Amino acid sequence: MLKRGKRFVPVLLGLVLSVLSTGCGKEPEEKVEITLMHGWGGNLDTHKTMQSIYEDFEKNNPDIILNCIPYSDSSIAVEKANDMLAVEKMPDIISTNGLSYYVQNAVKRDMALDLMPYIQEDEEFKAMIHPSVYENWETAGGHLYTIPDALEVAGYWYNKNYMKAAGLTDANGEVQEPETWEEFLTMTEQLAKWTDESGEDICVCALDQLQKVEFLFPARLAGEGTDGYASVNRTSVKVDANVLEPVMRDIGTICARSRTVENIENARQEFMDGKSVIYFNGIWESKSLMEKMKQDDIGYSAYPCSNSQKLAYISVSSGYVLAKQKNAKKEEACIRFLKYMLSREVQQKLVVSTGQMPSNPEIDRSEIWKENPVLADAIDKMYGADVQIKMIRSVWSESRVNIVEKYIEQGKYGAEDARKMAAELAYCE
Repeated sequence: MLKRGKRFVPVLLGLVLSVLSTGCGKEPEEKVEITLMHGWGGNLDTHKTMQSIYEDFEKNNPDIILNCIPYSDSSIAVEKANDMLAVEKMPDIISTNGLSYYVQNAVKRDMALDLMPYIQEDEEFKAMIHPSVYENWETAGGHLYTIPDALEVAGYWYNKNYMKAAGLTDANGEVQEPETWEEFLTMTEQLAKWTDESGEDICVCALDQLQKVEFLFPARLAGEGTDGYASVNRTSVKVDANVLEPVMRDIGTICARSRTVENIENARQEFMDGKSVIYFNGIWESKSLMEKMKQDDIGYSAYPCSNSQKLAYISVSSGYVLAKQKNAKKEEACIRFLKYMLSREVQQKLVVSTGQMPSNPEIDRSEIWKENPVLADAIDKMYGADVQIKMIRSVWSESRVNIVEKYIEQGKYGAEDARKMAAELAYCE
């Protein structure tokens, strides 16, 4: 009996420990699996940074499995996700990155999660969201279906050395940025003459279709007085042919003095290689440019506008869209991901490593000056602009943007073309 008792004690102890370690007999909780579809699948440093941020989420949340479906471009990712909607499917999370048509389509199909209830019951979550997000994306019924992790802030980059060499300077020998579109066109004319005389393989601008349609066209249209500004900012406003005519004429002139490239990556490379003077893109390009160019060699400017005012893109574009879930744990996991992307730590990494303007209003801008003075200077210039507009895809429907893209792609910049274009845009309204 004594021997049996000695053998029984360790067996009993082992059973007790086993019960305690499994939570009184419960099976270990399974991990929650969610899917993220995004357009950061390229090889640029910015893409790699975003990929690492996504990977860190899973490391910091061991109870969640984050399955990423990356594409090299956001337009491809959103197009794929939009095709899924047609068969009543949707990734748990989709990064639209400004392509707002997906938000509208997901809401129409009643598949997008309303984020407002989660925000209202969570003060920490509420503090992470920039006030302009509500101004731009809260519906009349008080719903919110998308939140971006960064604001789109944009003007244009220029090579200081080339501008100075072309004589585009003030009395102190500093670059004189154009204050009107007439001065901008004069600048491109002077640059074109200088590039021809230099004998070097340098163009005024290396332009792809995206830059022409999403940066140059809206900025020029908004600079055409009150009517032009209203046309850019509200899709319900008719675009007058008399307003479009000088806009398209000027874009045609700028394009004629520029070199056409296939994509934005090629345009960026031309600028970094010293083969173009002006590069139309956002402040988020600062890190990529600084890796190859010296700080003193590049400058940033807002666009000209009417009455010598300055114009900048400061747009709260569409961001992450979460799917409605039948599973409460999956829904909570998706909300946790969104909060992670808006957290101070991640937002600070976004601004320093990728040059994007953080969406979280609690980020200290003085820290940006310490980390990246070129980016900080660009941000201050954009925030100091007299006129601010949104990115065109945040305001106009996809069909209207497609019309602009068609005319620009076909090089139709004449007066008659402008009248036909205005009629087509009116038909889309």
